[in-house]
Amino acid sequence: MATTPIISLKLVVDKKINRMVFAESGNDFVDVLLSFLTMPIGTITRLTGKESKIGGMSTLYESVEDLDVSLLQTEACKKMLLYPKNSSEEHCKNLKVNVDDTEPTKYYVCSWDCCAKKHQLVSTFYNAQCRCGQSMKEQMIFNKKPEFFASSAFVKGNMRFIIRDDLQVFPVSMNSTFTLLNELGISDASVLEERNVNIGAAEVLRLLNRSLLSKTPLTDVLLLDHDMIDRSEQDSQMDALHWKDFAQPQEEKGNGSNSKKISVKLTVRKSNKKVVYAEGGEEFADLLFSFLAFPLGFVAKFFGGDSGIKCLDNLYRSVQVLKEFIKSEECEGLLVDPNLGPYFSCKNQPLQIKEQNPWQPTIIDCCCSAIFCGNVIEIKDYRSEGCGHGKLKKLLFTINPKYPSPVKELGGSFIAGPAMFLVTDELNVKQHSPMSGISLLTKLNISMVDLEEHVVSVGEVEAASLLKASLISKSVLTDVFYHKKPKPSGAGIKPFGSRK
Repeated sequence: MATTPIISLKLVVDKKINRMVFAESGNDFVDVLLSFLTMPIGTITRLTGKESKIGGMSTLYESVEDLDVSLLQTEACKKMLLYPKNSSEEHCKNLKVNVDDTEPTKYYVCSWDCCAKKHQLVSTFYNAQCRCGQSMKEQMIFNKKPEFFASSAFVKGNMRFIIRDDLQVFPVSMNSTFTLLNELGISDASVLEERNVNIGAAEVLRLLNRSLLSKTPLTDVLLLDHDMIDRSEQDSQMDALHWKDFAQPQEEKGNGSNSKKISVKLTVRKSNKKVVYAEGGEEFADLLFSFLAFPLGFVAKFFGGDSGIKCLDNLYRSVQVLKEFIKSEECEGLLVDPNLGPYFSCKNQPLQIKEQNPWQPTIIDCCCSAIFCGNVIEIKDYRSEGCGHGKLKKLLFTINPKYPSPVKELGGSFIAGPAMFLVTDELNVKQHSPMSGISLLTKLNISMVDLEEHVVSVGEVEAASLLKASLISKSVLTDVFYHKKPKPSGAGIKPFGSRK
């Protein structure tokens, strides 16, 4: 029977207050922590499930689950949003404890003859349509590059590392240890106690979740009883943010800007200046859903270490501290500048996040380079320049799953337009209908005379604020457009239902 992977940690605990001072580990645990930076937000939301209290992301993820597939460009779009790909997928396979259960990327063709001799197309989704008109159902298995098979994911060597309770990571040294004790006001070593623990997938999942909600995730997961964890810490992170951290409503004035803006109508409760719901087209829904594919490290990078999530920012900054221990420049880039997975960017994305180029499998136009077994074709040697029959290797081109017909270009949209959507303050997104707004007002017991409408434009600044708030707030639209904001003047405000 296969053994469950575990990682051994040495904990130093302040036994008087049962608080973690620091943990000591090898590269295996640091690898796991750094891998958090590469994980798409949607994956984290799915993995942590009911434990997840990640702002409005949990509600947003549930909206995709409930979304009718007819509103999407293809059936694959829904799976892409619910199971977004990690651009560091191959490296993360080398983690000692890997909690990501996303299905590994697979490649399909319609037939050997078509992919080798005609259209040279491959799909990462089963049953996509080839240019020849046939369904792509035959799986191709390719030999991977040797560097993908390694004893670690990102960190090299046998160094020992110190991990603070707030996920600052640095190499072991007496100086750094004394500095940490001094910062924590610990001068009496007798209050310290050393403990050895083993952690597995369950603890890593809880640590992943708590690192986004708490300033002391190691203490929460390894020392406290699960029911004792203070679940109000996310609210305290939200309160610590000033309203200037968020965009302010920008009423549409047609200012002639060349940048693409998304028009959104907000319905606001006059009595408390809270957004009840927003109405937007497919581009607004596309923007919100695209956040699920964003790697966590991109959030830290985009906000310059001021994402509003302390442990995330600390972990991101630790990559620079550990630079000499990172395996390669490529690995460092995956951590400090993580990209979207291939084909996960969306059209008119205001934040301009980079997208990983799709991998181009190599084959030889000869059956001697492949082993056929049922509906699986295994490619024997991707490095060969040719074969004994004089056939040369060829590149295959991956098609974009967001398009109904075979397209090789990046980009595209998840949502099929034109369409209108209603978005609640906590990011419940659903198709707009004549009764959807009225039903929501009835549910919330809000009178129509207490409502007013604002039309705002969402560009890069507003999109960035939406991303930040969606990770730390349960009232995302209010916090982005009205968070601690002085009362607006009457200019640009229309009574609810006004046509002028």
